Amino acid sequence: MPESISSIVDPFLAEADRVLGGGYTALLFGSAARGEHIPGRSDVNLMLIVPSASPATLRSLHGAFEAWRRKMPVLPLLITREEWLRSADAFPIEIADMRMAYKVLRGPDLLAGMNPERADLRSAVEKELRGKLLRLRQRYVAGGRDDELANSATESIATMLLLFRCLLVLSAQAAPPGGQETIRATAALVKFDPEPVIRIFQRRADRRAALGVADFEGYLDAVERTARYVDQLQPGDQQ
Repeated sequence: MPESISSIVDPFLAEADRVLGGGYTALLFGSAARGEHIPGRSDVNLMLIVPSASPATLRSLHGAFEAWRRKMPVLPLLITREEWLRSADAFPIEIADMRMAYKVLRGPDLLAGMNPERADLRSAVEKELRGKLLRLRQRYVAGGRDDELANSATESIATMLLLFRCLLVLSAQAAPPGGQETIRATAALVKFDPEPVIRIFQRRADRRAALGVADFEGYLDAVERTARYVDQLQPGDQQ
């Protein structure tokens, strides 16, 4: 694990071990598990699955969470074992994505047997795509400088990559390990131009990179085509 991640995760888990003892699971997921973490830009995503979320348990973790927050604004998730085992229909996107890349840092692997229903995943992906499309259109109509449009697109690209990966799962394709490869695989499936989306993805690592209105328009087109594609998927389709 890179030092930029372990320096945040290791002290947190050491404190969780102290106050919780055994009996809990800690899962690392997201860019940190996929090997795409960008220090200073990417979140570190961690989830604790605990036997109980009583007020006493939550209070005991206060110090660990406070120390985490001083280093990373996005806090770990915390869910009980019972809630987790009944959550596949509530969090189909998150679980489908976690299954593609995760690391068990403590306790038993409680993710291996989680399989969201295909219908739940398809519906959730379409809803997220439609919402993203509406917000991007609002931003485009509102206008502004090129850098403002570029910032808006860049801030949304992580969510779009998540939805692209889930679409590949729906289409019985293995999601590639890298962001650019995921974009190209989705573009080949849906039939959109991947280049504007790739330029937006690359800008995550270098916010000084210039993007033009044409890039934003290409991004809009990609999101619109992807939403339409997911809408037309039928329960038995495996493209």
